[in-house]
Amino acid sequence: MADAVLFEFLHTEMVAELWTPDPDPGSGGQKTCPSVLESVGFRVGQALGERLPRNTPAFREELDVLKFLCKDLWVAVFQKQMDGLRTNHQGTYVLQDNSFPLLVPMASGLQYLEEAPKVSSRW
Repeated sequence: MADAVLFEFLHTEMVAELWTPDPDPGSGGQKTCPSVLESVGFRVGQALGERLPRNTPAFREELDVLKFLCKDLWVAVFQKQMDGLRTNHQGTYVLQDNSFPLLVPMASGLQYLEEAPKVSSRW
């Protein structure tokens, strides 16, 4: 439980820091750095994705990679499995999490309505 709270605080602070007002008024008034936040998330995800499956055999198919993502990686990050994995058998996969921990607080009221696009725009 404490790890989840710490992770949520870290995530909130990172998003808030990268969406702070820009002191240069000529640039539109807001410093948006989603590429910086995205690159941090990519590097952390890549490191986890490389370290977690060390003792497992190599993945032979992309479906094996997605199963690893839904079960092992998701559990390591969010302490729960994903709710669903669907495919149309043409290369499109839909990963479903009905209670995604980073978005659940925003569903509880209007106070988060302004902040929601900042957090969910990349997912």
